[in-house]
Amino acid sequence: MTSPIETTPSRPLPDEAEKAPPRPPRLAIAIVVIGLALGGAAWALLRPQATERSKTETTMKVTPEGVSIPAGAPEWRYVTLETAREEDALPPLPAPGRVAFDERRSSAVGSPLPGRLERVLVRTGDRVKEGARLFLVRSANWADLDRELQSAKQAVEIKKRTVARLRDLVAMKAVPEKDLMLAEAELRDSELTARTAIAKQQSLRVEAQGNGLFWLSAPRQGTVVELNVLPDQEVSPDRERPLLRISDLDEVLVLADLQEADAAELSPGEIVTVRSPDGRFEKTGKADYVSDVVDPVRRTVEVRVRAHNADRALRPNAFVEIVIRPDATHKHVVVPLDAVVTDGEKRVVFVERSPGHLTRQRVITGRQREGRVEITTGLRAGERFVARGALLLLNTIDLATDQ
Repeated sequence: MTSPIETTPSRPLPDEAEKAPPRPPRLAIAIVVIGLALGGAAWALLRPQATERSKTETTMKVTPEGVSIPAGAPEWRYVTLETAREEDALPPLPAPGRVAFDERRSSAVGSPLPGRLERVLVRTGDRVKEGARLFLVRSANWADLDRELQSAKQAVEIKKRTVARLRDLVAMKAVPEKDLMLAEAELRDSELTARTAIAKQQSLRVEAQGNGLFWLSAPRQGTVVELNVLPDQEVSPDRERPLLRISDLDEVLVLADLQEADAAELSPGEIVTVRSPDGRFEKTGKADYVSDVVDPVRRTVEVRVRAHNADRALRPNAFVEIVIRPDATHKHVVVPLDAVVTDGEKRVVFVERSPGHLTRQRVITGRQREGRVEITTGLRAGERFVARGALLLLNTIDLATDQ
């Protein structure tokens, strides 16, 4: 048997011992640890003072009248300032209107005698010439007038023959001269009666057809814009509405109701634009009438515009729009719509009274169009105002006041 071999721990060779790194001194390690501890304590003590100083320098101050925002404060990311300047007055919004025929260029047709319509030769929209036949009416009253005229004419013929015969007899001294004078007086009465009967018929301005029939004719050239009859309908002079209305549509009226503020800038004779709602056509018109009275319910003013219509683009009863041209001489301060806010009682804007100090200022506004609004009172050209963020500032003031 072999005896076990005894082993001993191996020691580093001389060369390996020289290669191992030296251990750091314990004193140096202690100094480093103490230095880190002191630096951390100092940083912890100084940090609250720096944070408090930063808050003091960058936080805005709020008062019931406005806010103060220091330069560099984060609130400036939500607030934009602009300089107010005067611009041309904003155009009013288009006002709805309705095309109507001009009464001065129109004529109503009615029956001067009671009767029944036998024929109707026209329809709404037809163009007619002056004197064209419109309706054929059968009337017993017309038959009576015709008989009266015929009787008067016959009486005149009889009186004429009587006067001629008496003149011959007076010449032969067969009858006294006073009989001739009496016959001549009766002749003059008969002629007067006949002329009266003719005048009655002529005053009716109808065309006799015979057998109690007469035609009603067009009193002027134009277009039939209203028709209120049918064949076989009873007619009379005391109808509330005319049988027919003819109007010359070469010139028409447009009736519109303007807002009170817009009507204040419009005077008779001024030029306006008349256009269709779909933009199919646009015409130039002239204000013919501007009412002096404001409607108490709708707060609007009645306006009449006269427009040429040779192409018949403006048809009676059609809806159109009236556009008023703003007065080029009128200038207003115009700001973004977001710059004006309401605090419950009045409209305000925020004005920069000094650098960073924004005070709310009451204003009176005018027209607003496409995100812009006129300032008529309260903001002058050259003043700096909050163009973006006014609502945020107002809410901040309200929250601070509630607390």
